Amino acid sequence: MFIKIWNFLRGYVIIEVKGFSVERFVNQAIASGLIFWDLERDGGKFYAKVTRRDFFRAVSLCEKTGTHITALRFYGLPVLMRWAGTRPVLLGGAVAFVVGMVVITSFIWRIDIEGTARIDAADILAFLEANDTQIGTSRRAIHYRTVENMLMLEFEDIAWTSVSVSGTRLLVRITETICTEQLPAVDYEFQDIVATRDGVIVYMVTEAGEPKFRPGDVVHAGDVVVSGRLTLGSAEDGNLSYRYVAALSEVWARVYYTMEFEIPLTYYEKSFTGVYNRVYSITIGSRTFTLPFVIGPNQDFIYYETTTRHHRAALGADYPLPLALTRQNTYELTRHLRSRSEEVASHMAIELATRRIADEMQPDAEILEKQISFEMGERALLATVFLVTIQRIDQTQELTPEEIEMEE
Repeated sequence: MFIKIWNFLRGYVIIEVKGFSVERFVNQAIASGLIFWDLERDGGKFYAKVTRRDFFRAVSLCEKTGTHITALRFYGLPVLMRWAGTRPVLLGGAVAFVVGMVVITSFIWRIDIEGTARIDAADILAFLEANDTQIGTSRRAIHYRTVENMLMLEFEDIAWTSVSVSGTRLLVRITETICTEQLPAVDYEFQDIVATRDGVIVYMVTEAGEPKFRPGDVVHAGDVVVSGRLTLGSAEDGNLSYRYVAALSEVWARVYYTMEFEIPLTYYEKSFTGVYNRVYSITIGSRTFTLPFVIGPNQDFIYYETTTRHHRAALGADYPLPLALTRQNTYELTRHLRSRSEEVASHMAIELATRRIADEMQPDAEILEKQISFEMGERALLATVFLVTIQRIDQTQELTPEEIEMEE
C-alpha cells in the first residue's frame, strides 16, 4: 500500500515497448536499475508501469536496443495537479470540500448508548446534553474520564461505563448493576415464608420455622405461611419467649385462574389500492426542511398507512454527518366489512387462551383442569377459560430488626 501511494505521489507512466529486441531492452533496463511493475507480454509487445523519471531513461535505452517505446498514459499527483491548474474554480471547490469535511468531522454528530436495559437511554442523553456533551460538540472538548465519572455518580444502576469517540460518533457503553429481581432467593438471617398467590395448600415441606397454615387451608397472596419467629415456652407458665430463624419451606398449592376473551364477529379487512404519495425532507443538524414537491397525488387519503425511511449521510460507519434525507410514503387503503363465523371465532379464542396460559403459567406449574366455555353475543363471542393448576407459591421475606423489636 505504501509503495502504491509513493508511486502515485511521484507519478508514473504506462508504457508500451515493441520491436525485435524487446528481451534485450528488458535485460539492459534491469541492469541499469530501472524498476518496472505490472509487466505484461502480448506477442512482440511489452507493457509495464514505470516512474516518470525512469521513463526518460528507458527512452534512451530504446534507441540503443532498436526498440520503440510509447507512453500510453500518465498517472499520479503531478498529472492531477497540472490538470487542476487549468481549472481554478474546480480546484477551489475541491479544496473547499476537503476543508469543509475536515471541519465537519471534528464534531460529534451521533451519540450511541449501548448496554442499557433498566436505564432509559433518553435519560442518559438528556444528562449528557445538560453537561455540554451533545450532538455538535467538538471532539476535542470531550473529556472522557470526566464524563464517565459524572455518569457513575448520577445513575446508581451503572456499575461500569466507558466513553469513547470513533470518527464523529460518541459511543457510551454501559454495564448495569445486577437487578435485585434477577438475584436468586436470598437466605436472610431472619425470614418468613409468604404466599405469592391465592390458593389452597396441597402440601408443604418445612425445614425451619413455624407453620401458620396446613394442607387444605386457603391462603392469600402476602400471607405468612411459615413464620421465622418460633414461640418457646407457654403463656400459662408465664415463660413465653421467642427465637428467630430463617424460615425454609416448600409450599405447593392449588391455584385457580379465570380468563375472558371477546372475539368480535365483524371486522374490517384492509387492502391497498396501489395509489400513494411520497414526500421528502432534509435534516441539517437539528433542523428539518420539507421539500416543496409531492410525488403522486397531492391529497389526503381517508384510510392510509405511512412508512418512513431515513438515510443518513456518512463517510463510513464511524463518520456520520449532520445531513439526512427522509422519505415518507403514504399508501391509500380501502376497508371492507367482513364477518366471521362462530366456529372461526371459537378457534381464535382458543389460540388466544393458549398463548395467555403459556405467558402466565410458571414453568413448574401443572395444569389439572382446563375448561373453555363460549357465549354468543350480538356482536362478539365471549370465551371464558377456567384453569386449575398446582404450583409453588412460597417466597422468602426478610424479618427486619425493626419488625423483631415491635413483635417483642
